Amino acid sequence: MLTLAKLAFRNVFRFKRRTFITLSAVSIGLALLIISISLLNGIDKQSISNIINCQTSHIKIFKKGYFDKKDELPLNIRIEDPTPVHEKLAGLKGIRASENRILFGAGLIKDMDELPCLGVAIDVEKDPEIFNIKESLVQGQWLDPKKSQMLVGKDLAKDIGLTVGDRVTVRMVTSSEDEDFSWNALDLEISGIFDSGNPGVDSQRLFIPMAIAREGLSMEKAVTEIVVRLESGDEKFVDRMKKEIGQILVSEGEDLEAFSWKDLAGTFLLISKMKSKNSAMIIMIMLFIASMGIINTMLMAVMERTREIGMLAAMGMKKKEITRLFVLEGSFIGAIGAFLGCFLGGMAGWYLETKGWSIKAMGESLQDLTSAFYPVKEVFYADITFELLLMTFLFGIAIAVLAALYPARKAAKMNPIRALRHI
Repeated sequence: MLTLAKLAFRNVFRFKRRTFITLSAVSIGLALLIISISLLNGIDKQSISNIINCQTSHIKIFKKGYFDKKDELPLNIRIEDPTPVHEKLAGLKGIRASENRILFGAGLIKDMDELPCLGVAIDVEKDPEIFNIKESLVQGQWLDPKKSQMLVGKDLAKDIGLTVGDRVTVRMVTSSEDEDFSWNALDLEISGIFDSGNPGVDSQRLFIPMAIAREGLSMEKAVTEIVVRLESGDEKFVDRMKKEIGQILVSEGEDLEAFSWKDLAGTFLLISKMKSKNSAMIIMIMLFIASMGIINTMLMAVMERTREIGMLAAMGMKKKEITRLFVLEGSFIGAIGAFLGCFLGGMAGWYLETKGWSIKAMGESLQDLTSAFYPVKEVFYADITFELLLMTFLFGIAIAVLAALYPARKAAKMNPIRALRHI
């Protein structure tokens, strides 16, 4: 076997031009495969991080019935007194912090312009422990819980022409299913402008202190949701904590429900699932390209070395040994090509992981389209892992072996006498 391996390795480099072309096809195909998978995985990871850190946290608690109508922002389906819930959550291990919030329909009015948006009333002291809005401030300062202030996203401020220090009227929609349309208006000062990296948050949300919102919405102690931040974002841990919190709420007789970020990010997960199917198609195309290159190389080797194959058979080499020889040659080509592909793909993936890929370079229209599907803006970052490189390397070798089987068997079935007569 060792002799066959040495002979196969030497044969790989006997025809340098053909081997170079095949290695190029294999390595470039696998490199593109690594780049595409790492970039898609990175976009998913980045999107999930933005959803959790800007919108949902790990778990949300609602009054029963609110989740089904959450897009309508009903203020009549609410948690009247959240204090007992926080006391129960404090007894659970794995919870970092919890916060009261009120989500309400709003309109931002400046001069003759009004821009619809989503208002979020927050606990000014607790919010930085759960979300990254405070860390994302690019202008101004954080909210004062006792002052009539608000934070707006960078894109929202740009759309209506706001700067720090401006006083703006906020229309707060207070209607519900039990009453006719009603609203209240507050004059608030722009305390700060944030850029969270989540286009949906930066272009559609404004944040105001809880006390100011309760006064404007006549909510007293009530809130529409309680958000919970866990010590770990591991999916299995989040699912387990959601189940534990739900069981505690039921056992205590609370008319409340717990939902994880996955329950709240259904649209994104649906897009991600569709993307996974497309990724599988990309993988199949890349592997097909690599396998075709190897098959073509090995078939050419069989045709060009017909007399050599006949001589090997005449000298006593068995059909199994001839098959192994050509399979080993294909394996060496696959291994070298896979190594080069992993190196090139790994370097490109590392660059995209550290520097990112600017969406702006694709044009404003495509950037807006991308932002509509993914909660990411401006820059995509890849996620390159050792597991991805290892699996790609092993796949490359496996495909090479399978691709070399047919040419190898074709070579083994040759008639030695006819092969020796071949010119």
